[in-house]
Amino acid sequence: MFHQPYAPTTYLTPPLSTNLNLDAEVKLYNTPAQRELYESLAEIHAIIVTLEFLEKAFVKDSIPPSSYTPTCLRLLGQYKTLLGNDTVKDVFVDLDTFRTRYGIDCPAAARRLQTGLPATVEHPPPGEQIPTLTSAPDIAVTAEGKWKNVSPKAAAEATQNFITFMDALRLNYRAKDELHPLLASVITAVDAVTKGEEFDGRKDIVKWLIVLHQMRPEDEVSETQGREMLWDIERGYNNFLEGLG
Repeated sequence: MFHQPYAPTTYLTPPLSTNLNLDAEVKLYNTPAQRELYESLAEIHAIIVTLEFLEKAFVKDSIPPSSYTPTCLRLLGQYKTLLGNDTVKDVFVDLDTFRTRYGIDCPAAARRLQTGLPATVEHPPPGEQIPTLTSAPDIAVTAEGKWKNVSPKAAAEATQNFITFMDALRLNYRAKDELHPLLASVITAVDAVTKGEEFDGRKDIVKWLIVLHQMRPEDEVSETQGREMLWDIERGYNNFLEGLG
């Protein structure tokens, strides 16, 4: 049987290059701005992984609260600083998106980043003093209160932070970036006095701190939330004063 010859093609298969270097570095960026972006994303990845190890070490009592708390605060601060860059934040999107995109399975770190608080602040160990403020050890309040040997300086600072925050709410401060730093100062100063001990109202302070942390900087609490927050913080303030005696 006679077969027609194949028609010639106008395309030729290019020969495989023998000059490919499989070990050559592939650049992810072409400009300094792109380089800075990828380095920031890599640092966020490293913070999440490091925080996961820190949380697991704390749960296993491999690290004491006195070492855990400042390390956790530093990592949370670095994470927040990196996301303060709008370009990084736009690419990052949110924590869940970032974890899914890069296959990061760090649930303990995710929980800590979502609350924005060390575990020692959210759930303080009984009798442990959280190393946030340094009080004068040679001067103590001798009144018969719930907490003994309280530095007058620490007590005054906690009281002032309470009043400052409540005044801000009464003056209709509503933005996250206005309220969150003030309330963070409240819990820090309070824990320096109570040494992390629970009292009626402390959980509400932590609850509102988490609510504010999860908001965007430009977000504002509603009028109803503002009234509820003032009620909770004022109740916590009164209970704190009772503890001072």
